[in-house]
Formats: sequence, C-alpha cells, structure tokens
Amino acid sequence: MEIKNIVSEIEEEMIRVRRHLHRNPELSMKEYNTTQFVLDYLKDTSVELSVINDDIGVVGVLRGKKEGKTIGLRGDMDALPILEQTGLDFSSEVEGSMHACGHDLHTTVLLGTAIVLDRLKDELEGQVKFIFQPGEEVMKGAKFVIENGVLSNEPKVDKIVCLHTWPLVDAGKIGVRHGPIMAATDTFEIEVSGSGGHAAHPHIATDPIPVASQLVSSLQNIVSRQISPLNSAVLTLGQIHGGNADNIIANKVTLSGSIRTLDYETRDKMQESIELMADHVAKANHTDAKVTFHPGSPPVINDDELVDIMIESTTAELGEEGLAYLPDPSLGGEDFSFYLQETEGMLFRIGTRNDQEQSTRSLHNPGIIFDEKAIPAGITAMSAFAINYLKKDK
Repeated sequence: MEIKNIVSEIEEEMIRVRRHLHRNPELSMKEYNTTQFVLDYLKDTSVELSVINDDIGVVGVLRGKKEGKTIGLRGDMDALPILEQTGLDFSSEVEGSMHACGHDLHTTVLLGTAIVLDRLKDELEGQVKFIFQPGEEVMKGAKFVIENGVLSNEPKVDKIVCLHTWPLVDAGKIGVRHGPIMAATDTFEIEVSGSGGHAAHPHIATDPIPVASQLVSSLQNIVSRQISPLNSAVLTLGQIHGGNADNIIANKVTLSGSIRTLDYETRDKMQESIELMADHVAKANHTDAKVTFHPGSPPVINDDELVDIMIESTTAELGEEGLAYLPDPSLGGEDFSFYLQETEGMLFRIGTRNDQEQSTRSLHNPGIIFDEKAIPAGITAMSAFAINYLKKDK
C-alpha cells in the first residue's frame, strides 16, 4: 500500500488525536498524561515502546524486515504557560497552558508516522527510533534524552530528524533549507560597578549609570561594525537595573540580554567582542565591568544530504507544489541542536498558514491557529523520508 493511501485512511483519526492533545496541554518536563497517551496509542503496533525516565518521554523502536542503519525521528510534546485566546471548539482545557508552538501537531505527526511505517515495515531496510521528547521549551528535553542513552542505546541512532510548525509557509507544504535553519540562543549579563555617592557631588564618585548607557549603544556597534554583513547576528538588551533613589549615585548597574547567531564562529566572536567592549568602556570611565555568559542552545545546522533526501521524498509524494524552499533561516532557537552535537541531522518545517489572519501570527502567540492540513503533509513527508533514507544509506 502506498504512503498517501495510508495517510488518507488515518487522516481523520489523526485530526482527532491532535485535538485531544490540544485540549490537554502539559508544561515542560511534566508531560505525564501525554506520555501515557502515546504509549496507549501505539501499544497494538510493532513498535517496541519504553518510557525514557521519570515517567516522561517515550522511545519506540520499529525494526524493518532487513537489517541496516537507524534513523531517529523526534517530536516534542510540551506546551507553553500561555492563556489560549483562539476561540477554537477544542481550545485548551488547562487554564494558563496552551500548545502555542504547535507541539501537539509535532506529536501527532510522529504518531501518524509510526502508524504508517508500522504498516510498511517490510519496506524498511533498517530501524526507526521514534523519540517523543519532553521539555523542549525549557531547553532541557534533548539533554534529558541524550543523558538517558536514547541515541546511544541499541539500536544506535545514525542520523536524526525533527519537524517544526511554520506559519510563514502554506499548510500542506513542507519547508526545507540546506545549512543553518535556526539560531544559537545565548544570554549574557553585564555588571558595571562604580563607587556610588551623593547626587550633588558626582565629581567625587564613579557613576555606573552613564557607563551602562554608553554600553547600550556601543554594544550594537559589534553587530554593525565587527560582524561580517554576510553573517547573521542579533544582540538585544532586554533589561537594565540600577539605583534606588533620585539623590544617590548608584554603585552598580546590571544589563542583560540575548545573542542570536547562526554559526559557531560568529557565536564565539560575539562573546569575545562583548567582553572586550564592556571592559574597555568601563575602564575608560573609571569603573569595572563583569560579563557573565549563559550558553543556550547551539545553532541548528542541517545536514545537506538529509535535506536532499527530504526534497526528493516530498516531491515524489506531494509533488513540486508540496515543497517550499526556505530562503532564510529563523533566529529562533531549538534544543534539537543538542542532538546535532552527537550526530548529523535535519530540521524541516510543516507549513501551517492559510488565508485566515490567525494562522499567520507568530509562534507563541495566544491566538495562533495552526491549519490542520499540515498533519497529513507532515506524516507523508516524514514517512517517505525514513523509508528513502534507510534505502540510500546502506
């Protein structure tokens, strides 16, 4: 039976699954009911199921008729602490929690892919490892999966793939891109220290507030004058805190913000330049600056060979009109990048946009509505990719 026929047969059921998940969102690292739902849903298949750890997360192994390599397919399950404002009949029934990033679709697509590949397991020339991951939104889930040996345990994952919703691509299309597709997400804090003093006598004090003000503008020069215009970098200062009275010169000001980059060289350059700029501006004004970096997720850089297989698989199943080549990466982050420090992989997009304004809103918006045409397209593309990858990578 062809993939498209199986997907057509299960489509209505998968829509029901997605709506159940949407009504019952669970926050990061607390996906207990979602974990049990996945286990129950796949219990009658040939997929060998186990809980990852702490009653959250599921790993499933499907063994093909022939031996071969193992492709990992990952879908994240967690929701966001957002009060839903979509007006949908199947809106969240958990106050203050919503699937505003589309992880309910991700879980549904991975479940549907497991159903399709189970029916076609005699065509698999290797193994498929399904990873239903908790905790992506708090950047803990991928590390949790890796630390519990999911990639390294037999059968060892050779390559790994994940999907993500995308409101900039029409529903029913698959978005792909070679090279960088999502950014590194790092944060930093700069503490500028002076001596403090009386507001009437600034000449006998060292004031960190004007130094912090100078840093706000000087730090932007790093992006415009030290980073190649052909490379992407974003530096955003989100917080400034200093002083507690109008007639007192503060002795400390704290600035904090985030950095987004698409490659490791630019990532390192940004950190080096921030430290240098803070130190020099502070010393020029007789103050001190201490910079602390908090590394987030690395950039998501796709393996070109896997992208080519996805392009071939998508066009074969959905036609040329089912493929959207993404001209630009996103400066958003994804903890899928931690898997890519272990092995090569690829992130692809499932388009969720239609002609309604709510479908074009940004991810994490309380009113965003994802077009469910994305679900059969995602299942079709992921299933075809898995089969084709295992055939090619002999």
